[in-house]
Amino acid sequence: MSIDAAKNQVAEVARKMAELGLVSRTSGNVSVRLPDGLMAITPMGKSCEAMSAEDIVVVDGDLDPVEGELMPSSESLMHVAIYAAREDVGGIVHTHAVYSSAVAAVGMTIPAIVDEMVVTLGGEVRVSEYGPPASKAVAERVCETLGNRDAALIRNHGAVAVGADPETALAASVLTERAAQIFVLSSVIGRPATLPDEVVASEAAIFEMRRAARREKMR
Repeated sequence: MSIDAAKNQVAEVARKMAELGLVSRTSGNVSVRLPDGLMAITPMGKSCEAMSAEDIVVVDGDLDPVEGELMPSSESLMHVAIYAAREDVGGIVHTHAVYSSAVAAVGMTIPAIVDEMVVTLGGEVRVSEYGPPASKAVAERVCETLGNRDAALIRNHGAVAVGADPETALAASVLTERAAQIFVLSSVIGRPATLPDEVVASEAAIFEMRRAARREKMR
């Protein structure tokens, strides 16, 4: 993928993220992995609704600028950490969606209550320990919590989702928010039932097969 194509993709996903109500104004960020240890990422202080390809910043693994005039997202360290830990990840989306943020605020994990969570995200969506925003600590804790899955909650902050590209990561973000909403609403009227262990194991195997194929494709 060319740098211009990558910047267009990141800007488009940022706008979609805003349209879907997953972020408001300057919250949240999107990135895509590029060759040679580079990434294209949304900038700091720019509204997602108005994001354009010209706003997107290209940086290296040390966050030194390669292309673009704006400062990269304040959460760039988290993106770098995830790319370093997960060779199967080509795109990252960080949201401040309401239900995901609400569950993260009380420090709860979203249990595996719908099948799509396991097949698409890898299972329950776990919540990280708290770390100050934009810090190395939060980057490390989110990366550890994410593990080999495709979504995690960030304590008192929001959620992060990953995929083969930003579009896939956005789809995982939408599913994470839907799962959070189902969890919150079902908890009001009763006790949500988790999927049977044997179903989780079977569906997790499907997720791992897909993740392995994704990893091979990205090599």
